[in-house]
Amino acid sequence: MKKVYVTVLLMVSIALASGAIARNNNAAASQCNGAGLYCLESGNYQKASEYFIDAIQLNPANKFYYNNCAVAWMNMGRYEDAMDMLQIALAIDPHYVKALTNMAIVCFHLLKFSRAYYYYSQARTADSIYTKERFQMAKVIAGVKRVYARHPDNNDLQQILNQLEILQQRKKDLP
Repeated sequence: MKKVYVTVLLMVSIALASGAIARNNNAAASQCNGAGLYCLESGNYQKASEYFIDAIQLNPANKFYYNNCAVAWMNMGRYEDAMDMLQIALAIDPHYVKALTNMAIVCFHLLKFSRAYYYYSQARTADSIYTKERFQMAKVIAGVKRVYARHPDNNDLQQILNQLEILQQRKKDLP
């Protein structure tokens, strides 16, 4: 009987310690994420990504940390790496609209236009208001121009840019 009592007491102690460790990890992960967001806003994308990686290691189930790291990498032009992070965020939550919109942008930068449109469509389904704000015509045209400047020989980009400018002009012409 004494052995069972000691075993149960040991199991309860381990469970309580595990909960405390998880809470400490979550708090530490949140602090790393906060520091990463500060660095992201300050334009220190490399340091931001390091903080987000630390947050992920402390709490690998948090979709926000993967998305935030992807944003840092997107700002550094590391689109393949950003795609990897976004795939994990979307595996955790397939309807996470920020990750969906970021994935659309990443795919566009990688010249994967049909995949970009797929993620854009998924984002619109998940949250049409956020997606409409994120993909305002002027922002989209500016983004396409940046990608086109890196790939001036890409005929698809030229056609996309032409079509967007026609759409923008039509909106201006409407009463």
